[in-house]
Amino acid sequence: MTRHFSEDANALVVRAYEHAVRLEHPYLGGEHLLLALAGADQPAGAVLREHGATPERTEAEIVRQSGAGLFGDLDRDALATVGVDIDAVRATTEESFGHAALARAARAAYPKPRWFDPRRVAFVGKDGAFLRLGPGAGQALQAARREAQARPGGRPAGVEDLALGVLAVSEGLVPALLSRLGTSGPALSATIQDRYRQAG
Repeated sequence: MTRHFSEDANALVVRAYEHAVRLEHPYLGGEHLLLALAGADQPAGAVLREHGATPERTEAEIVRQSGAGLFGDLDRDALATVGVDIDAVRATTEESFGHAALARAARAAYPKPRWFDPRRVAFVGKDGAFLRLGPGAGQALQAARREAQARPGGRPAGVEDLALGVLAVSEGLVPALLSRLGTSGPALSATIQDRYRQAG
């Protein structure tokens, strides 16, 4: 799908993939695209940061809402009351099986299909890690393509289109993240469109 995107937009999708891998999530979601956009040098990134969606705050909310890694959704305090220290389990596992062993285990829970199925779109990075498109990501990428197709000239989807696609997402974590960050998709979209109009 990203072959229809500009070089800058593709670079942001790759950055989103890298965030997902770093956070040890077994999928590429709309939240990872939002996090990549929050750190972007383009006007869309500046608008997000001006409205409180900084990379630091966005990542903190992603971790708070979805957790990080294989143990992300476990209640640390509840497990501690029965003597389980998640950080000690992680350290022992990585000492025995190597760095990022838990990330590999999380991705293994979502194995790469043996054949191509267009209903199961996925992203494979240069490191060979396979991530399924999770909630919001497919919706965001399709919306970005539609944004680009609606403009005259038939150019590939750019960063502005990708930002508008991510902000239009109705599934996954993106709407809740924006709300927690004190903003909304429609408000940000309007500001981004104005900013690009002024720049053009």
